[in-house]
Amino acid sequence: MKTVAVQEDLVDIREALNNKGYKIIDFKDEGHVDAIVYTNHHSGIASLNNDVSKDNLGAVLVNSTNKSIEEIVYIIEKRRYGSLFS
Repeated sequence: MKTVAVQEDLVDIREALNNKGYKIIDFKDEGHVDAIVYTNHHSGIASLNNDVSKDNLGAVLVNSTNKSIEEIVYIIEKRRYGSLFS
């Protein structure tokens, strides 16, 4: 099960990801997370570096602005925003 930190006010996204089997935590919770879901309105998160090493260590940052839950799940699972050729 993947652990995802979701911005507190993204209630619909929190519920949808929980229903899909993800463990949802708040930003203030400690420990390993696989992804961080936020909006443009959350100061500080958007400026973090989104580089992932070749071993896929660290959390992928997911800006949920204008994205469907399917797009968010894709980003969490594939650890990227989309194919270069689609």
